[in-house]
Amino acid sequence: PKQPDYLEEKKGPSEKIAYKDGEPSRALLGFLKSNDAGSEDITVKDGYVYIERKIPGKSSLEILPGIFRQAVLSLEFKKPMRWGDGTYRFVRPVKWVVSMIDNTVLEMELFGKKASDTTKGHRFYFDEIRVSPENYFEKLREALVIADGSERERRVLSEIEKTGELLQGNIPVDGELLEEVVSLTEYPTAVVGRFMEKYLALPPEVIIVTIKHHQRTFPVYREGVLTDNFVAFQDGPGDSLGNIRLGYEDVINARLEDAFFYYEKDLEKPLESYVPGLEEILFQKGLGSFMDKSKRTAALAIKIGKLLKAKSGELESIERTALLGKADQVTRVVQEFPEVQGVMGRIYAEKSGESEEVALGIEEHYQDQKVPSTLSGAVAGVADRIDTVVGNFTIGNIPSASKDPYALRRKMAFIFRTMNYLGWKIDLKELLKESTGILGGQAFDTLQSVASFCRSRYEAYLLEQGFSINVTRAVSDWWRFPYLGERAAKAITEYVEKAEFTDLLIAYQRVHNISKNHDCDAFEGSKFVEQAERDLLNEYLECFESVSSALEKDDFEKALQLLTGLKSSIDRYFDDVFVMDNQEDIRLNRLSFLKSLDGLFLKVGDLSLLLEEERK
Repeated sequence: PKQPDYLEEKKGPSEKIAYKDGEPSRALLGFLKSNDAGSEDITVKDGYVYIERKIPGKSSLEILPGIFRQAVLSLEFKKPMRWGDGTYRFVRPVKWVVSMIDNTVLEMELFGKKASDTTKGHRFYFDEIRVSPENYFEKLREALVIADGSERERRVLSEIEKTGELLQGNIPVDGELLEEVVSLTEYPTAVVGRFMEKYLALPPEVIIVTIKHHQRTFPVYREGVLTDNFVAFQDGPGDSLGNIRLGYEDVINARLEDAFFYYEKDLEKPLESYVPGLEEILFQKGLGSFMDKSKRTAALAIKIGKLLKAKSGELESIERTALLGKADQVTRVVQEFPEVQGVMGRIYAEKSGESEEVALGIEEHYQDQKVPSTLSGAVAGVADRIDTVVGNFTIGNIPSASKDPYALRRKMAFIFRTMNYLGWKIDLKELLKESTGILGGQAFDTLQSVASFCRSRYEAYLLEQGFSINVTRAVSDWWRFPYLGERAAKAITEYVEKAEFTDLLIAYQRVHNISKNHDCDAFEGSKFVEQAERDLLNEYLECFESVSSALEKDDFEKALQLLTGLKSSIDRYFDDVFVMDNQEDIRLNRLSFLKSLDGLFLKVGDLSLLLEEERK
């Protein structure tokens, strides 16, 4: 295959300049020379000289090498490396290149390697093999290399299913581990191993971390209980001598022996006794030790608990959870297996005689994706993350559009999710202010920037919940009370679908457009002279009380209905009342009244931002 031929056309000098006394001028000769053209290629059109040449299309053999090379070299990786003596940077060393069209090898070089039709099968069983586009996958499969990733995945899943039946157990498939095994093996084959039974006395989470995360193998369960079996995957057809199985067993047993030793040592004293050791562990440069972190978290957690009207016993559990929450960082198991932080805190708290509320709260306050089931875990978790966000802003670690090294966005998502799910009607900005006071120093100076960050993250959170961009912006002022903001967003979203929505917007738009540039909302109703403005004032006062009452009950839909009911009086007002009166005091008083009425609508949200919804 080849490109189609095409006509190349290039514009040159004007005809007057191109010819002098009927002969080609120096300008024309220079134009022809620079384009490697002759007089036979000249065409005159519209007073200008053009070169027109038929260019034959290039064949695929000529075009594809450049396209392939550009495509590969344009790939970007977080950590490209330079390999051997080569000057190129790539994610892995390139040993050979296969590049063909039909049965013809493309003449190209990539990373210092010339393209060929030769590749390699499994390193232990096969040497070089020649391939073609027609037999590529088949030839490699015969050489114990499954080139198709989806086929390798199907093979892994099939091996897991067969092995589970053989062991009469259940082997849960972890998506990330599956993807990793598929990417690490060219011909995945299951290998069943077993660790020493005594290690089943360890917390299951420690065993699973060792099996899954450290050794990339699958744990086996029987009737919901973890067994001493595991399933590994070798790269090849079989393990006839059992060496691969023994290798996995040796490594896993060694790791679990360490964990077993550390676990028994950790249990020699209660969790509380590890707290002083937090003084020796840096939380974050500029934000002190884990002891400092725990004390700040506890102080803020108590404040949150009081705002939630927690009882004295609940406050004690909240404080205890916050103070003990990071104590497991000092233990040997967590230092060796950091993935089980929180889990070990719960286990050690239970073993130390702490209440279930405190023990579970310690574990839950670490979890980013789940809303804690315990009050102490929820309060300590929110306090912990507020302290981290405010603290990082204080020392200048502010997320950018592309970087968020301290995961502050994720921490804000946990805060919003928890406050919304649990229905906390407390002021987040007050908590930020409280946190800056606890941190002290320059923290208070960052309050405005932290608040701006929280507002933007609240908008992102609402968008993730499926609300439209306009509804999200309309309620973004509610970021201080995330639970109420989400209730408002739900009510508005549902109201948009109703016929009354148009009436609501018309009423609000008339009020908002004329008052939006007026600052004052203090007015004197006694100075109203027109019947229409006195009637609207009476309805406004009545509606104000009703809307406030509805919002106290979190009934935003009722509030929207009440505001919609003002439409007829608002229409009559603008029909009968000339707002921009020539007398300044009358004009300003009417604008202030409308500004106050505008503020009543704003109690639900900035409805002016919903005009786009109406246009849809």
